[in-house]
Amino acid sequence: MDKERLSQVFGGAWADLMRTPIHLDSLLARQTPRAKSILAQVIPPILMRPVSIAEALGVGVPEGEPWSLDPASLVNWPAARQMALELHAMLQGGSAPSVQASPEDYPPKMREMILKDWGKDIASQIFSELAQPAPLSLRLSRRVERKAFMDGWKKSGKIPVRMRDSQVSPLGVVLESYTPVLHTPEYDRGEFEIQDEGSQVMAIFTLWPELIAPLLRPSPQNSLGAPLPSLSDLQAPAWKIVDACAGAGGKSLALADLMKGQGRVFSYDISAPKLQALRRRATRAGLNNIQAIQVPEGRELESLRKFEKSADRVLVDAPCSGWGVLRRNPDIKWRQSAESLDRFPALQLRLLEAYSGLVAPGGTLVFGTCTFRKAETIDVIEQFISRHGDQFSKSHGGFVGPGSSDGFFMQSLMRKA
Repeated sequence: MDKERLSQVFGGAWADLMRTPIHLDSLLARQTPRAKSILAQVIPPILMRPVSIAEALGVGVPEGEPWSLDPASLVNWPAARQMALELHAMLQGGSAPSVQASPEDYPPKMREMILKDWGKDIASQIFSELAQPAPLSLRLSRRVERKAFMDGWKKSGKIPVRMRDSQVSPLGVVLESYTPVLHTPEYDRGEFEIQDEGSQVMAIFTLWPELIAPLLRPSPQNSLGAPLPSLSDLQAPAWKIVDACAGAGGKSLALADLMKGQGRVFSYDISAPKLQALRRRATRAGLNNIQAIQVPEGRELESLRKFEKSADRVLVDAPCSGWGVLRRNPDIKWRQSAESLDRFPALQLRLLEAYSGLVAPGGTLVFGTCTFRKAETIDVIEQFISRHGDQFSKSHGGFVGPGSSDGFFMQSLMRKA
């Protein structure tokens, strides 16, 4: 692709990202194979590290940009186009810029909140970890033996990148970079799903919080070093599980598989298309213990009243700012307003309260988010306990990642008998 054509293709894609809510993956999926290949190389680094990439490439960026620009100006930000052209030229030549991640790569409000929550040292680690490309993580089915799976792929030569055991999830395999794993017989047989290690951990935590507790940290940071729990000797429980904000069902699938098809996973969400995707994925995985149910937004209590105090486990993986997954979704930080951030804690508390009524006496309520803002993690739990401490008590909880995995917070709450 010549320079002029690349400038046009990048300009159109960048404009769509800046003026619409389209997700980066969806944007790339719309492109021709050639354009997708190039844009997938140049757009994510610019989104993740705009200031430090510009400095490394020698592209002049006025102080304060891009964060000082309004949305209309970001659509036509000339530095972005210049960075794309320079970066593509370097990659074509077989080299890449040497980039030192900087706090300036994050919006001022985000920097301010992270520093206030966690202090300079932890904030510096967070800024660095979220600037690193994310690996491709797979969750293996419990019916698959991890060593045999990896040995089979290595011997066949089907996967052209290095792979290793996850250091965070006993179900996980990590590939060092993207490779088309979905077009394999193993995927068709339901032997694995693409799922971040931290998300896998949250699913295990929902069933057995005490097993995951040693991996959790009181602040967001790498979770390496703690011994991984073994799942091999665990008896599959025939429990009633509720996944309150299931989406397309990554954790629902993991929960159903962890129970080896026993019990029942009730997957609730407001999105019919996401639930339909979950049903397709469950069929491919051979899991018939998932029931996907659409719940109208704001009418949770009305819809769920008949299931009151009947679930052994309830997972509320609530909508959040998504800061823990910025390395996979760097476009998030370009779009969030202070107003949208302010809305999350109230929504999370409302969902936690609505679904807490489903927990049976002696059962466990799990709250999770893929962020590390105190307002959306620790503070939500404290508010919930202040209102419902007569019914629930805190058990295990903390953070995993970012670094070894994406960044997640999880907290278990036991319902008093």
